[in-house]
Amino acid sequence: MPYIGQEPITGNFIKLDNISVVNGQATYSMQKDSANFSPASANQMLVSLNGIIQNPGSSFTISGHQISFASNLVTGDVIDYILILGDVLNVGTVSDNTITNDKLATAPTLISKGGGGTDGAIQLNCSQNTHGVKIKSPPHSASQSYTLTLPSTAPAANKMLQSDGSGNLSFIDAPSGGLKFLNRTTISSSTTFCAFNNTYINSTYDDYIIKASRVVPTTDGAYIRVFTSDQNGGNMTQGWYSNGIYQRMDNGSIAAAGYLANQTYWDIIGGAAIGTASGETVTYTLYLNNVNNSSQGGTTAQTHWVAHNSNNYYYHGTHSAYLDQGAATNYIRLYFSSGNIASGTFTLYGIVKS
Repeated sequence: MPYIGQEPITGNFIKLDNISVVNGQATYSMQKDSANFSPASANQMLVSLNGIIQNPGSSFTISGHQISFASNLVTGDVIDYILILGDVLNVGTVSDNTITNDKLATAPTLISKGGGGTDGAIQLNCSQNTHGVKIKSPPHSASQSYTLTLPSTAPAANKMLQSDGSGNLSFIDAPSGGLKFLNRTTISSSTTFCAFNNTYINSTYDDYIIKASRVVPTTDGAYIRVFTSDQNGGNMTQGWYSNGIYQRMDNGSIAAAGYLANQTYWDIIGGAAIGTASGETVTYTLYLNNVNNSSQGGTTAQTHWVAHNSNNYYYHGTHSAYLDQGAATNYIRLYFSSGNIASGTFTLYGIVKS
């Protein structure tokens, strides 16, 4: 069987101190080196009385450090010896704070066995044993056996663990940049607009991306528009300049999207209006850059879009805009030039600063 530390030594025999018989007495104290001694079980004892080995349980019983014979002993009886036999299958209960590093075998492997449908786990508790972190085995159904080897050096700040494919872990620089999902709004019934306020549009990120999927208006011939605010929606920012170009996919014809100057809004898809007929929809990606730049012309925006109109034509295009006012942006609203939004999904991402 496995052990923590050294394997117990077998045959750990202990001879107790001699006991003098008292006439008419059946119970006696057992001692080792003049100190009371309590065997774990009568079955661990060899007791010789008058040269005869006594039967544990019937000839004598024990309670703590006391042994009681089946009948009172009399003058002339002799307790020859009491020998305690070590129980080789019982290492007892280890007392707290008694196992030191010196008592552990070289390079031991500690195994936490699962059982009863519960996977094996090792838990590391806090100093008060009120909280802990648990490392748990994969479930049996995963059929996985592997070893993870920790790095040989301590990590610096902003590091993360990486595996080499063989379970050897190392610390690497945490990635910089990338997208951070912030919010998703799904519209399935008539809604005036979709807006993202300063809970999401703030100084945490300078640049944002909005992915709009299969957006449909309630009114025929409507254009997708954007307006921004530097007062969390309380004031529409004046000074957007925009222009764009789009193309009909079936014949390659190209058209200008239309120039807008000094407006409180700008059109995402320019001249390609969207209707309410079956199949008409628009999907676009909106890039909003430098929202915290309050200098003139500091905030810019671009869109790339694909639309399907009632004539069964597919269009794609791009549109660009810049804000010619000194105002940081903390609010953005998406809406149609007329009517409401019937359906569509709008997802906002922040571009992580490197």
